[in-house]
Amino acid sequence: MQFAEIPKHHAFKNTLIRMAVTGKVAHAQLFAGPAGSASLALALAFATYLNCSGRQEADACGNCFSCASMAQFTHPDLQLVFPKKASSAVSETQSTYLEAFRNCLKENPFLTLEEWVSAMHYDRKQCQISRQEVSKIIQQLSLKPFMGPYKIVCIWLPEYLHHTAANALLKTLEEPPIDTVFLLVSSNRDKILSTIRSRSQQHTIPPCSEEAIQQVLQHKYRDLDVHRCKEITFLAQGNLSKAFQLINQGVEDNFERFSHWMRSCYSGDLIKLVEQSETFYKLSVDTQKSFFTYALQLTRVTLLSKLECPLLPIHLTAEEAFSKKFGLNVTMSQLKDIIAELAQAYAYLERNANAKMVYAHASIQIVNIFGSV
Repeated sequence: MQFAEIPKHHAFKNTLIRMAVTGKVAHAQLFAGPAGSASLALALAFATYLNCSGRQEADACGNCFSCASMAQFTHPDLQLVFPKKASSAVSETQSTYLEAFRNCLKENPFLTLEEWVSAMHYDRKQCQISRQEVSKIIQQLSLKPFMGPYKIVCIWLPEYLHHTAANALLKTLEEPPIDTVFLLVSSNRDKILSTIRSRSQQHTIPPCSEEAIQQVLQHKYRDLDVHRCKEITFLAQGNLSKAFQLINQGVEDNFERFSHWMRSCYSGDLIKLVEQSETFYKLSVDTQKSFFTYALQLTRVTLLSKLECPLLPIHLTAEEAFSKKFGLNVTMSQLKDIIAELAQAYAYLERNANAKMVYAHASIQIVNIFGSV
């Protein structure tokens, strides 16, 4: 993984490079960013740069043996630590799960926990980093670096450290062996043990910008239609992993479906709404969720536009025109109530509720909201 593979974040990349060049590398660093952000990718790129034998001014060389092995995540001085099923043995993690985790990283260095547990076919509630695994880390750190200047431990999602594991890690984190660097990558720093946070230099990684997501999508999917690329970017809300998921979903019909739905709700046409609920029921679960995500996003944009605070700009012509017209016919109070209904509908779908009932119930509630003026 190299910095060049990560769009934007130029100032932060320069900070990391300056640390490595000056040798002022904090022994424990926490990269904290929301799911789907560049936090994991940046940590891995930093690890690559630290042990690169042919460093360049702005990036690792990408050609030396160290860079080649880091690209495969098999560098002998890199330990990858990640949540796994609590009932699994440590040996199973290293033999069975490590290769799977490496493959996931190669496919998507912006990996989320949901994607990881889905790939391994277990529930996120079963995930943890065990005391035994931390003991193995400490044992391996007693050895000197094999080929690079640093031994690097990358702990993905330290918030899943079992409390005994977190306590066992504290002393090593505070006084690690010489030339050892801990890179902790979190999507929820508040759930990390406070004593671990206090021993780490903290970096806050923001969500990916729309421009960054478009750049990645256009590079990875060269045949992707420009309009669809913009729509996926709009739906992703700064989450690159979510953008990759949406590539395989039929999102192009969301605007037409949403605009027809709102018009039917506004006119109170219950017969049409029942027909729409039947059609909605026949869609795939992913498409149903994608639709409500889209509906929430477009409604939020409309609300922010009324507040003259376009924090979520629209780069889609049809959506922008609809949002302006929609905003003229609804109050801010109504938009807030609609957003609440859409969020609740999405939550019901997440709990596997009947999609026809969810759509019909949300429709009736929105009809009542429009009639509340």
